[in-house]
Order: sequence, then C-alpha cells, then structure tokens
Amino acid sequence: MIGKQTKGRGFRKLLDYLESREDAKLIGGNMSGRNARELAREFKLSRQLNSDADRVVYHVSLSAAKGDKLDDEKWTEIGDRYMKEMGFDANQFVIFRHHNTDDDHIHIAASRIRMDTGLVVHDSWDYVRSEKVLRQIEIDYDLVQVQGSREKLNRTPSTGQIRRIITIL
Repeated sequence: MIGKQTKGRGFRKLLDYLESREDAKLIGGNMSGRNARELAREFKLSRQLNSDADRVVYHVSLSAAKGDKLDDEKWTEIGDRYMKEMGFDANQFVIFRHHNTDDDHIHIAASRIRMDTGLVVHDSWDYVRSEKVLRQIEIDYDLVQVQGSREKLNRTPSTGQIRRIITIL
C-alpha cells in the first residue's frame, strides 16, 4: 500500500476535487456532512479552535497494490485505523473512494486540529510513521507487501556507484 501525504490551508478546493470525480463515493469518516459544501462548513468548527494554525488541512491518498481487492467496508476500516495510528484520534476526517485510475485508492481529508485540545497534530517524521503504519496494515489485512521507500533507495545504485562500476570494467 502506498500513501501520499500533503498539507494545505483550505478544505473547500480539496473537498470539491474529492467529490467531483465521476465515480467518487463518500465511504467513511467521523463527520455528518454528505457533500463538499456541508463538509467544508463542518471543518470550520475545528478551524475555529485554533485560528493561529497555518496548514490545517491533511490530505492522504492510500493506494492498494495491483493484486489487492478491497471493498468499501475494508477501505473504511483501513482508513480509520490509519488515522488513529497517525495520531488523528480526536480529529475530523472524511474518506472518499475513487476508481479514476488503475490503482484502487481512497482519499482522506482531515483537520490537523484536534477537537479535544485545539492543538495541531504533530507532523514530525510523519512520512516515516506513515510507512510503518502501512507496512503493518499490509501484514494484518493479508495484502500485497509493497517495498518501502528506504528499501527502494537501498536497492537502486546511485550515479556515483554506477560510474565506479563502469570505470572498473
């Protein structure tokens, strides 16, 4: 499973994009809104808890490996678990499923502002944490295990390594 994270300032454009895909389906989350406008209005509640926070929008897309087939219920379960393990256990979030690419995937839009304290979720080392969470989810759900970014880097020779090999030959 591959995860791509971004942080931003505004919810409305992201929600419009997530909803606008022809095959988009709202499958989960902890919010009552059913469309982009309602959800954006609801996200304003957390925004009001911390008006000094800058990048309050957390967007992650999780893509399954080619061989994995997941239904909406499993994707929702995985999305919920991912958010909890990434430290978003008291945050607003919503999960959309898209079928607009070859890869089966979901998008999670979340507020980085915690509803219980008004503080922003700490994002230090979030890319490393995300990979660890995803590797464990792959194991627990018996999914195809994707190579992490570190393993990919360790197996790809650098330009310098290639030059040394060429000069030896």
